[in-house]
Amino acid sequence: MKQLLNTSVASPLPRRRGSQLFFPLPCLRGRVRVGALRTLPPSYPSPVEQGKGRLFSYFSTKALLLTLATFALTGCSVSEILESKVDEPQVYVLRASDVSTAQIAYPVQISVALPTAAPGLDTSRISVLRNHSQLDYFFGARWGGTAPQVVQSFVIETLQAQQGFKSIAADTERMDADYLLTFRLQDFQAEYAGEGSNPIVHVTLSGTLVNIKTRKLSAPITATARVPADDNRLAAVVAAFRTAMQQTTATVSTQLTAAVAK
Repeated sequence: MKQLLNTSVASPLPRRRGSQLFFPLPCLRGRVRVGALRTLPPSYPSPVEQGKGRLFSYFSTKALLLTLATFALTGCSVSEILESKVDEPQVYVLRASDVSTAQIAYPVQISVALPTAAPGLDTSRISVLRNHSQLDYFFGARWGGTAPQVVQSFVIETLQAQQGFKSIAADTERMDADYLLTFRLQDFQAEYAGEGSNPIVHVTLSGTLVNIKTRKLSAPITATARVPADDNRLAAVVAAFRTAMQQTTATVSTQLTAAVAK
């Protein structure tokens, strides 16, 4: 009987070693060997990670199928979705034309600040005023920058071409300027008096010239112009804007020269 018991196969109870349970494996001759822990290898993904992968794959596939089904129902192909059908707006710039060179060049440097703008004008869209109070914009057209940027660039370019001063530049450039020219853009729009009439471009600039060293202000600088467009077309309106800017900038140049000469 003892021999039979010593040679029988039995299932021993698990033993504890420290904080871990070991499952002894039965063997013959009444001896047992300690077996390894029954755990998954560290490189094997856990059930949670496996579930995440299956869940992500499921929803990704489902989202793709729903997207393709939507395209099919609407009659759109993938290429049509990616290709934009919206026309790009026409971009216009105002360049100063040939101007007469000043006879007297004053040895001063003037910085031109970016103008502030009346409400509705601080935009790159081309403004339209209807019925004296309804502000609108031309469809499918815009300036190369905001209206204040367009005006600042035009004034600087014109004054530089006249060569009436030692240097003219934007105030963002690091220049040891003698004067600072500031502007407010009060009008920069095409105005319609009534239906069927050609628009009139209205530009108004008001500003001050500040002596940086003495902090003294010159007399107010104001310039305005109203130029009718030759036709009720956008190209004619832009041409009227250019003429109006030439007139206002010429007035600004005259007033600047008078202020600096004092």
